[in-house]
Amino acid sequence: MSKVGVVASPAPSAKALVKGLALVDLVADHSGPARLADLVAASGLTRPTAVRLLDVLCRAGVLRVDGEGRYGLGPRVAGWGHSFLRDLDLPAAAEDLMAELVEISGETCYLGVLDQNTVLYVHAAHSPHAVRPAATTGSRNPPHCTAIGKVLLSWLPEHRVDAALTPPLARRTANTLVEPDAVRAELRAVRKRGYALDDVENEEGVRCAAAPVRDHTGAVVAGMSVSAPTYRFSPDDLRRLAPDLRRVAGALSARLGYQGEMS
Repeated sequence: MSKVGVVASPAPSAKALVKGLALVDLVADHSGPARLADLVAASGLTRPTAVRLLDVLCRAGVLRVDGEGRYGLGPRVAGWGHSFLRDLDLPAAAEDLMAELVEISGETCYLGVLDQNTVLYVHAAHSPHAVRPAATTGSRNPPHCTAIGKVLLSWLPEHRVDAALTPPLARRTANTLVEPDAVRAELRAVRKRGYALDDVENEEGVRCAAAPVRDHTGAVVAGMSVSAPTYRFSPDDLRRLAPDLRRVAGALSARLGYQGEMS
C-alpha cells in the first residue's frame, strides 16, 4: 500500500494498456492503413515494444494487419462502435452542455433534429426568466425560418434541401424568407460562418442563433440554439454568443464521436 500523500505509479499492466490505446488511436487517425515504421515514429515506442503491443491488439481483434504489414482497425472496434451508437441518448448527452450554455447566456437553449422536413425539438434547457420563447420539447417549427432549421438544412444534399423548401413556404413574421432561392443564399452564408441566425423570422419578438451538432461520420444530425426575446437579445448579442455556442455544440459533437473541425 502506498504512503499517504504519495501517488502510486501505474502498474506495468496499466502502462501497457495506455500505450496500446495510444497505438489504436494512431491507427484510427491515420489516413489509410498504417505501417509499423509509421507507428513507431509517431508513438515514440521502441520497435520491440510496438511489435509486442500490436501483436496483442491484433490477436484481440482490436487491430488487424494485412499481408503487407499495414495495420487497420479490427472487427472488435466495429462492435464497440455499434454498441456505442445503439445506446446513445442525444438529449442525455447534451443536458449538462445545454445547462452550461444557459448559464453563459442567461437564455433558453434548444436541441433540435430534422424530422419529416420539420424541426423537432428533442430537449430544452430553459432560461430563468419568466418571459421566454414558446417552443417546448416535442414541438415543431418549419426549418426555413428557424436557426436550428437553417443549420440542419445547410449541410444536407441538394435534393433534400429542395424537398424541405417546396413552395409555398410559410410566412411566420414580416422577416421570414419565403423565396426558396433566398433561403438557399442564407444557407450558403450559414455554411461559411458556421452558425445560423433567426432574426425574428419564426416567432414575433424572438431572436435565435444555432450551431451544428455532428455525429461520428461528420454528418450534421442536430442543431443547438440559444433563443431569447428581442429586448434582451440584440443582433450583436447573437454574434457575441456565437463562439460559445459553437464551442458547446462542438463538445456535444465530440461526445457523438466526431473528431474533425467544426465548420
